[in-house]
Amino acid sequence: MKKTAVLLYPHFSEYELSVALSILMQGNKPIVTIGLNNQTIKGEAGLSCVPDTTINEVNPEEIDSLFGLTPVFWTLSLLI
Repeated sequence: MKKTAVLLYPHFSEYELSVALSILMQGNKPIVTIGLNNQTIKGEAGLSCVPDTTINEVNPEEIDSLFGLTPVFWTLSLLI
């Protein structure tokens, strides 16, 4: 089964992440978290997350959907 990619960025909303993960887990949907690099990313309340992979290393063939917990400007800068 293909995965949903979850993009993380510094000071992401832990609330939004927990709701998204809960829904995906209830549907038995596998996920992969993605960051700009492999460094720990801290949410707005201080929760630390280590991404599974980076934007440069992710295999697009394994992804069928994208959940972006990112501000639009950050996401667009990755695509340019």
